Amino acid sequence: MSVLYLTQNGITDHIGRSQVAPYVLGLAKKGYQIHVLSAEKDGRDALIADYQRQFDAHGVRWTRIRYANWPPLFGQALTQWRMKRAARRIIRLERIRLLHCRSFPAALIGYALKRKKGVKYIFDFRDFYADGGLNKSRGIAWLIFRRLKQLEGPMIREADKIVCLTRRARRVLEEWYLHDSGGAVARFQVIPCCADFSHFNPEIVSAEHNAAARQRAGLNADDRVMLYLGSLGPDYLLTEMLALFRQYQALEPAAKLLFVSNNGEELVTQEVRRQRIPQDRVAFLSVDRSDLPAFIRLAAFSVVFIRADISKAGCSPTKLAELFACGVPVIANSGVGDLDQIIALNRNGSVVVGDFSDGALRAAVSAVLDQRSMGAPDIRGNSHEFSLEEGVARYAAVYAELLDEPARRNAC
Repeated sequence: MSVLYLTQNGITDHIGRSQVAPYVLGLAKKGYQIHVLSAEKDGRDALIADYQRQFDAHGVRWTRIRYANWPPLFGQALTQWRMKRAARRIIRLERIRLLHCRSFPAALIGYALKRKKGVKYIFDFRDFYADGGLNKSRGIAWLIFRRLKQLEGPMIREADKIVCLTRRARRVLEEWYLHDSGGAVARFQVIPCCADFSHFNPEIVSAEHNAAARQRAGLNADDRVMLYLGSLGPDYLLTEMLALFRQYQALEPAAKLLFVSNNGEELVTQEVRRQRIPQDRVAFLSVDRSDLPAFIRLAAFSVVFIRADISKAGCSPTKLAELFACGVPVIANSGVGDLDQIIALNRNGSVVVGDFSDGALRAAVSAVLDQRSMGAPDIRGNSHEFSLEEGVARYAAVYAELLDEPARRNAC
């Protein structure tokens, strides 16, 4: 094997299914020999069997360790120890030339193994992990994240390649850690979160699937949907999302708000009640990834409101790629990743709001609806940079460079 891919995100997690397995399979189809090492949660036997079949069919080896997150801190440390031990064993037994380390915990292992074993490593820098932890933690956890922050600079400088989700993250990391290094830009590859455009394809959503999705969501024929797609939690601005919906209601009497999420229904119910939004105008569903395109196609537009701070400089929402692939515009807030540069009415029919005042929110809704009524731009066609095909090609270029395979690099 040439490449050992380390990830604490399980292949069977939502993020693994959308942002790990598709890339690994795409790279394997290009001829790269890959061994995946992931931390999997209990109770996923059917999904594990399915992905094992897919990996076997494409020559991908897969080692799984058991994910532990309890008790807090100790569980995370145990998972990290298990992964490092497995990685050392795989390096010893196989001809591993490159470690692909997804996010900070895996990169800690790659950094240590490069120093001990001399193997090259990619720091796939998903977000400002240490900064986010410092913002949210107290006590011992804060001390741990502070130590991780101290290690971040050496890990960046030692990496043979740094993959970033955003150009903004690249600029921040260059300024912080590589400002005195010549050719710093060449150390980076920017690859935003991508979506499988063959799966998120509005043309393959049949009328029957569309009708079934509408019925499951409890929608009437004349309902006009504002969609929220994805997880809910402290990083996602629920209060502001509902404020946006109130402005949508003021402009569209048939407005309905649909949450497609795997968590947070109680939070939504509480905030809907607090803002005195009629409960019958809000629906909440948990939907399998295979069915998402049909539900996305119900939307007039979607909302992407994320807490904006330094930890989100590297944020590239997966949902953005999935929505654009399905031709759905978004209303997002400024200060998150590269969204200020990506989003434009004439390119993807979408709008960024600079604040959450009623006036700014209503103007954003009006602009998106007016653009749609005039004939929206080709959102899907203008979003090729977020396609899985493009993402795999960029990763393949990194692999070819570090494995010293110029012919394959040119072919990609």
